Amino acid sequence: MTDTKDFDVIRVCRSDGVDTGPGYWPVTTPAANSIKKTAADKAPRAKPQMTRLAEDDPRFTEWRVKLGILLKQELSQSPDDGVSWYVPFPKGYWLYEKSKHLWVSGYPIKAKLFKTPQEFALHLIWLLSASMDYKDCCCVHCNVPSLPKQTPTSDEGFAHMPHESPVKQEHIPHKVTPIPVPTVVGQPIPTKSASPAQRPQATHIPPPSIPTPSVITPPTATPVPPPQIPMSSIPPQMTQPAPKAQPPQTPVQPPQVQQHQIKQTPVHPPPIPQPQAQPTQVQQQPQVQQQPQVQQQPQVQQQPMVWPLKSSLLFRVGELVWYQNGQTWRLGIIGAFNNTHGFELLAIGHRLVAQQNVFKTANDMRPFHAFSVPGVTIQDLKSKNYDDVPWEAMFAAYQSDANRRDLLILDASKMAASKIDYSFSLWSPISEDPSTKTPVYYGCFFGAERIEIGDALRLKALPAEWNITTDTAVLGLRQILTNRDYPGAVVFRGHIYILVKGDSPLTNAVPEEQLPVPLRDELAWRQQTGPNSRWRWVLVKENAALKEQSIRGRFYPTYRLMPILNPAGFQQAIQQGQADEQMPQLNNRMDGMGRYIGRKRNRLDTLGSSISGVHGTRLAVEPHVKEEA
Repeated sequence: MTDTKDFDVIRVCRSDGVDTGPGYWPVTTPAANSIKKTAADKAPRAKPQMTRLAEDDPRFTEWRVKLGILLKQELSQSPDDGVSWYVPFPKGYWLYEKSKHLWVSGYPIKAKLFKTPQEFALHLIWLLSASMDYKDCCCVHCNVPSLPKQTPTSDEGFAHMPHESPVKQEHIPHKVTPIPVPTVVGQPIPTKSASPAQRPQATHIPPPSIPTPSVITPPTATPVPPPQIPMSSIPPQMTQPAPKAQPPQTPVQPPQVQQHQIKQTPVHPPPIPQPQAQPTQVQQQPQVQQQPQVQQQPQVQQQPMVWPLKSSLLFRVGELVWYQNGQTWRLGIIGAFNNTHGFELLAIGHRLVAQQNVFKTANDMRPFHAFSVPGVTIQDLKSKNYDDVPWEAMFAAYQSDANRRDLLILDASKMAASKIDYSFSLWSPISEDPSTKTPVYYGCFFGAERIEIGDALRLKALPAEWNITTDTAVLGLRQILTNRDYPGAVVFRGHIYILVKGDSPLTNAVPEEQLPVPLRDELAWRQQTGPNSRWRWVLVKENAALKEQSIRGRFYPTYRLMPILNPAGFQQAIQQGQADEQMPQLNNRMDGMGRYIGRKRNRLDTLGSSISGVHGTRLAVEPHVKEEA
């Protein structure tokens, strides 16, 4: 006897469906050819038909179960408890088969079909809400900034996603510029004719002060562009309804959301609660053999938005950073962190020459994008990439000359840094289902940095039609996903915010409790240092899907980063009451010299032979960072 399973049936009583039943999609037959046929004439090819599935078709049942899984995950306060949900289609919607694919028909615009349960579930969430405005729906057909005149679609019968506008790959050679520290009010502003910058060198130079831009000529090798992934192959995100705004609490203590704070920072923002939510787990889809039993419909309650950031806002294990080594600056990987010794750094270069691990505090370190990587010194290396160099032969040739060998190690570290910056690896998949076409991940080693869901990312190269200035635009990261048809590409999805200041009313200003943790941290500090400034993060685009070339890097709250980039200038700005005008300026990912590497299996695979492993090559990452073996 076949086992049966109980379900809670969730009925969507409101509907905008227009599928009138059999005959809504007429069966067409090829017109007879008026020309006299001969025996050799071939029969005309029939156009693929929309075949209406029977209500008890197992595929129809499977869709209803999948919709129940998706809606329970988004709308239930306890998605893992109780029995599964089962969602019949609203009136006017039906499942069809065409060209061996399944499509949901019934959207008010006939040519627009839902091709996956995820797409249809987004529209059902809107139907379950009280909104009557299609602009409030996040589905693939409703979420369009400006609806163009409808035109017939192709045989596939579905429209592209509204954010599908491709981000054009720039063919201009990258400039490598040491980033200037923001000018403090009252100090002269450097001009382009200023003296060359003091940028961090891998040789003996003093620590940088306030550099001005300079350009290093890129190598002659033709860069390999990142792989392209059609945005129409990425499913829409299952968005969570935002909670109602609550009155702000009075600040009483400095924030404790990070493991390591900058002790010299004289200003602290009010406390910010750190979400402890675990990454959303996608439930395995149950197998249904018979029509489920009808149970009493539970009350569907909205769930607050959660930004499940778990990591430090400044430095993280596995990241590539600059660290101070006497009067010089070196490049290393954060291998571990503990409260007793601080950060353990693995110097990069080549494993043929063992280098000792060092321990540093945050004040002795800089994010990789704070400075530019100088060009290599050895002439034979200038036209090569790290993996193309015969390192064994070169170190053997320099064995008798200690100075030249040290110089080779320094050049190896520069080239290894470029390789790392042009690579990425994904970690902690949210779903373990091997049949998932679009795997979703909790985090990513993205070039030099480590990012995860709940982070804020700096942006560049956005589609022109979005009309978004990228100077202060950031992406609140909600999804990191790929597509099995395009395994070498990665897409980042989330809401885009911009930082604005002014007394005019802002209709899209986001309440603090609904912001990602890094933006909440930044806003709390700005409001404390200038309570009359009326700084706001404004939501300018929801559910934006961006390719990797649109991401500059991770966003760092000002008061955490500026005290180590320019402590004297930042302290002076605070004393003058102008601290809220400070904003860290950083380089961008893949702005240096190198060629595109793309996806690697894990972080150690990315590092390759660049770390020597005197004390082992293990990265002591946190438990939530689970990499591919």
